[in-house]
Amino acid sequence: MKSLTALALTFLVGCASLGLATPKGFDQQLAAAYGIHTAVVSAAATAVTAGTISSAEATAVQTQALTARQLLDTAKTLETANPAGATNDLTLATTALTAIQTYLNSRGK
Repeated sequence: MKSLTALALTFLVGCASLGLATPKGFDQQLAAAYGIHTAVVSAAATAVTAGTISSAEATAVQTQALTARQLLDTAKTLETANPAGATNDLTLATTALTAIQTYLNSRGK
């Protein structure tokens, strides 16, 4: 089960480290952030099942991931009406998801 957790956490690394093209433009960055969100939620579920994080930690991670998802949804809504606000929300959500990702990666080792 620990190898499954490690595999799931490895999936969470950024595009550049995988040799994939870095997302360009708002829509591609938003799509990448939604992908990170999905990976974080999946990795948290795997980590709690594997016992690398407690259920309380998983709940905290899920709550933070939900908040980040709401920011992504807001960014998507604001994209045309308020591009600067949308970019700020996208940056904030991506930063939060990256922090969660780093936490999960540190717990998987």
